[in-house]
Amino acid sequence: MHAAAPDPPYLHGYSAAEQARLVEQAEYWREALILPDLPYRPGERLLDVGCGCGAVLGIIAAAHPGLAVAGIDREPRQIEAAARHLASLGVTGADLRVGDARALPWPDGAFDHAYLMWFVEHVPAIEPILAEARRVLRPGGTITVNETEYESYQVWPENPDWDHLEAAMFRHFQAHGQPHAGRRLGPLLVRAGFREVTNGLVGVHFFTAPGDDRLERHARYTADYLAPALGELAALGFDERRLRAGLDHLLGLHRHPDGAFTQTVYRARGRA
Repeated sequence: MHAAAPDPPYLHGYSAAEQARLVEQAEYWREALILPDLPYRPGERLLDVGCGCGAVLGIIAAAHPGLAVAGIDREPRQIEAAARHLASLGVTGADLRVGDARALPWPDGAFDHAYLMWFVEHVPAIEPILAEARRVLRPGGTITVNETEYESYQVWPENPDWDHLEAAMFRHFQAHGQPHAGRRLGPLLVRAGFREVTNGLVGVHFFTAPGDDRLERHARYTADYLAPALGELAALGFDERRLRAGLDHLLGLHRHPDGAFTQTVYRARGRA
């Protein structure tokens, strides 16, 4: 019998600073991506698979009073942070567990809804996890999955150092996860046995304009999760000087009269 392959490293780590960044990130995507059209009702049960520090659970619980929430993550530090974060929001009774998403510790049909955000991209083989998510959903329960696409980041003006940084991001997820997670969500959910599957685009595009700071804010948001990862990306063989120059180009886009940034995000849903 062969030992199971070790889980890939989490690119961003588990520091308190990273946990605070995740909370800020969830707040950033609250209206555009996390909350739209969620069919949740009081008394129903929601499972966040790969819940991290509870950032997304906190957004959803605040918007849906009476929803019972649960979360699972492989990292004890994340579950401890999730308990603290949800308690700070007044969310009580959350069922938070350290565990393996490939073997969820809940019985069949335990939940009405499942939610995954920025999770598929980090997992080399997502199929067993989606099968487990379907198992713990009641018949007719929903799954919602949000993912980005690591070849969709586009900057203007173009810049070879930015291209170097984007190639490094893609290489990391190619080695450790799913660089094309977003566009694959539909077929993945269908193969996992979900029905009524949809997968739609949530594109963001910002450009330099008087009195509009959205380009600067989105570039800063993007840089906040790229900057701590530069050492890991350099370890893959990429030039750290060029990686930093690419990041500087991103952060300077708002100062260029033609500056612009585009990113594609996918939002998929299905029923068990």
